[in-house]
Amino acid sequence: MVGDMKRALWAALSLGPSLLAPNTVAQEALPDPTRPPAGLQAATAASATAATADTLVLQSVLMGAGRPSAAVISGQLVPLGGLLGDQRLAAVTEHSVQLRGPQGATTLRLMPEIQKHARPARLEPTK
Repeated sequence: MVGDMKRALWAALSLGPSLLAPNTVAQEALPDPTRPPAGLQAATAASATAATADTLVLQSVLMGAGRPSAAVISGQLVPLGGLLGDQRLAAVTEHSVQLRGPQGATTLRLMPEIQKHARPARLEPTK
């Protein structure tokens, strides 16, 4: 009885490493699902130098006390005063940025399709 238990224990211990090995290999072969596609960063950097004002998209503005202002434009982080192709980031506000280059000044807005309209004053019922 004790001999059978020793043999079973020995068999289980000797199989342990071989059972773990395929799992380790499978984990190493899986790509990180949160990583951007490999060609995306290279394509973004190459397209930023050739980008025109028509193709640039303001994605985010970064502002805060104790930190320099910056913007994410077409996937590239540009600090205030930094270059994006041949255009310099001249101003950063909460909702827009201004780029200046050889073609002149260009304003990019975070949500260009949203138009704000003043709402007419509400009429209060008279008593």
